[in-house]
Amino acid sequence: MKESKSNKSLTSKVFKIAINSWWVILFMLVCSIGYDMGIKKRKIAIIEMKTKYNNLLAQRNQATTRKEDLSLKLASQSDPSWIEQVLMKELGVVPENKIKVHFKN
Repeated sequence: MKESKSNKSLTSKVFKIAINSWWVILFMLVCSIGYDMGIKKRKIAIIEMKTKYNNLLAQRNQATTRKEDLSLKLASQSDPSWIEQVLMKELGVVPENKIKVHFKN
């Protein structure tokens, strides 16, 4: 009996303290809601940054590949066989002793 009476009195004391300090409970509730919202925004920002990072990596890889292709083309421009190939492909020039054949559609 004594224990149940002391439990009730303890519970009533805690309840009275909680009622008297309602602003602390409200403050903690507001802080927890603000913290939760901040964490959600942070997670969204992290996902966006990872996406941007992956896109930038892909663009960098494409630019590196293009740079390598262009540097190979630039280096091969002094090669006579490459010049002959470009003239034949782009301008339709035919080397001497060769026959040019046209096909009709």
